[in-house]
Amino acid sequence: MLGRSLACLVAVAVSALALTAAGGTSSPAAAHERWNVVLILSDDERYDAQPTMRNARRLLASDGVTFTEFHVTTSECCPSRASILSGQYAHHHGVVENFGRASYPAFDDSSTLATWLHGAGYRTALVGKYLNDYTIFGKHRVPPGWDTWATMDSVPEESYYDYTLNLGGRLVRHGSAPSDYSTTVLTRHALQFLRRGDPKQPFFLYFAPIAPHLPATPAPRDVGSLHWLPPLREPSFNERDISDKPWRAWHARPLSPRGRRYVEDGVRRRQLESLRALDRSIAQIVGVLRERRLLDQTVIFYLSDNGFLLGEHRLGGKIWPYEESTHVPLVVRVPWSQGRGTSNDNLVLNIDLASTIAHLAGVKPNRPQDGRSFSGLLHGEKQPWRVDFLVEYRGQNVLRQGGPSRFKAVRDRRFLYVEYDRGWRELYDHLVDPYELRNVAGSPAYAKVQERLHRRIASLYGAPSRPVR
Repeated sequence: MLGRSLACLVAVAVSALALTAAGGTSSPAAAHERWNVVLILSDDERYDAQPTMRNARRLLASDGVTFTEFHVTTSECCPSRASILSGQYAHHHGVVENFGRASYPAFDDSSTLATWLHGAGYRTALVGKYLNDYTIFGKHRVPPGWDTWATMDSVPEESYYDYTLNLGGRLVRHGSAPSDYSTTVLTRHALQFLRRGDPKQPFFLYFAPIAPHLPATPAPRDVGSLHWLPPLREPSFNERDISDKPWRAWHARPLSPRGRRYVEDGVRRRQLESLRALDRSIAQIVGVLRERRLLDQTVIFYLSDNGFLLGEHRLGGKIWPYEESTHVPLVVRVPWSQGRGTSNDNLVLNIDLASTIAHLAGVKPNRPQDGRSFSGLLHGEKQPWRVDFLVEYRGQNVLRQGGPSRFKAVRDRRFLYVEYDRGWRELYDHLVDPYELRNVAGSPAYAKVQERLHRRIASLYGAPSRPVR
């Protein structure tokens, strides 16, 4: 039963005006600076996949800030991407699941990062994947704010071969030749955007290839390139005893030996190998920026839209509130001196990206924000920061497909507390249980903690988005 559920869910992953060529300003980011911004977004990449990303480490992390506690607030592609573009929780921007009327049609894309920056004089480009079901409901339209539009227009969008691109409203079909590999083709469009245009005009590139989303097809040169992978041996992998999990009836059987091999040597290996082409794309993007002498005027973000469970707690895929599902990589290369080569453990979220990029562009978001700018953290500044955040899934009940029931949850430095609409409760104390093995919801020893976190969920969920000041 678990194997079928796992397979099912698995199938369902700016230019500154007064900079010197020697490395830019060393002063804190001013609202008047207009940095170029490149946002590179992978698809379903786990936090622990980063060691395989050599160029991400060498070219981005070594000259930037690595955020070790970056999380997404809804661990699913479409809601997360809408949060990145809007700065809002899913229950505020309305995109609560990947498919149907609650996916792309629920999103008001008349006010996004693209429109804010375009209205401030930026050249803008979206290359890659936009929002799930855009192809069906968008009818090949180009949303407001994008000067260059080179997006996956196939169903599903996560195709490595035999797909269609929407190039500004013109549909171009790609086949199965090695040169049609989607990461390669999308990278070419991204580089074309970077190479053209007035170098004095600031730009925003949103580059979103589909790796390592399943089927996680590696580029031809990368097939079989990972000769050995350390086994998945965390205690949460294929969790032995799930009697305390309220959803246990839907995942009663542990992974079989065959299922374990499928996850470890099949899904995991393909995902990591498919990331190698994306890692090369990072080097190409940095190379073009350096050629055009724009690297010292550009902030580069690298992140994933959500995590991915590979058998932890007997689960596969995403959506769940657990660590492997919400915790994803975020590396930001900065052109100033402060913060370079450092790490930051503040609780930074995908809803913070819109405010942060808007601040780097010297503009104000044109919609209320749940997130906040972390540009100060990029300069190594110490500033008051959040101590907890909301995790939610407000889409359809997908228990029969291996996913969760609808839930609201709160995560802080120590605890994860989940309230499912079905009345189920989960509480994990990360101080003594970092792998989320022992559900202590209902335990007298944690009664006060549970009550406090229950009230906090109500506060976070009920609070309106903050107006922009």
